[in-house]
Amino acid sequence: MYLKMVLPLMVIACCQSNIWNDIVPLKSTRADVEKILGKPMRHSIAKHAAGYKTENERVHVVYSTGLCNVNSEHGWDIPEMTVISVGVTPKVLPKFTDLQIDKNKFEKRPDPDAIDTFFYTNETDGISLTVDEKDEFVLDIRYFPEAKYNHLRCKAKQEK
Repeated sequence: MYLKMVLPLMVIACCQSNIWNDIVPLKSTRADVEKILGKPMRHSIAKHAAGYKTENERVHVVYSTGLCNVNSEHGWDIPEMTVISVGVTPKVLPKFTDLQIDKNKFEKRPDPDAIDTFFYTNETDGISLTVDEKDEFVLDIRYFPEAKYNHLRCKAKQEK
């Protein structure tokens, strides 16, 4: 019964956009995340990354180190502690076919470190899924900035 209730939510929430649980890459802050998910797990606390545990998943959030001219040449030109990416690992793994995604919008490439595991990535919408194709399970989902925000990426010093 529980699986029947969680799966429809996962189908709706997974792949419609790069927003997960009202957390938006390049817009939400660490304070926003902690209002939604609570304090991070103790062992995961780092200044610019944190892990959270919810009833249905484990969540890993990476935060900006700050504006390009202040702190980073490989990050994003956004204020420090703004969400860059959200990784979600469901406790109950959904079947890839249950997500009803348009595979034509995703680039498929093999995971070089795992047999039968593939990454399905949609750079335009900022979503990536790790799929075990042998069992057809989605192992995790990552939400990251949409391609239209690539102009906010910091450039390496030699590119400037």
